[in-house]
Amino acid sequence: MKKRHFQRGIYLLIVVLAVTIPAYLLQAGGPPLKEKPCAVCHKDYLKILPKSHPAVGEAAKNPCLSCHQPDKARNEATKFSTFIHNAHKEGGKVTLTCDACHAL
Repeated sequence: MKKRHFQRGIYLLIVVLAVTIPAYLLQAGGPPLKEKPCAVCHKDYLKILPKSHPAVGEAAKNPCLSCHQPDKARNEATKFSTFIHNAHKEGGKVTLTCDACHAL
């Protein structure tokens, strides 16, 4: 009887963790990013900027994320974050796994 309760407890713990961990990671900001994640693949990132993008100037030292940081107080994805994730997930221009940009 005790063994059955223990097994049910373990099963319940696994289910709870399987649901809560991905939900936690999908919050705004998600897992921390690696250093200069965009520059790893985009050596000349100026080529991928839309023509309407403002001049980057000094931001060129830390491309993209020097201006496009998430607002942690709002706890929601930014337009930039949504665009980047859509462009790099399955069905986008290139399919990458999360650990290509995020330090997991």
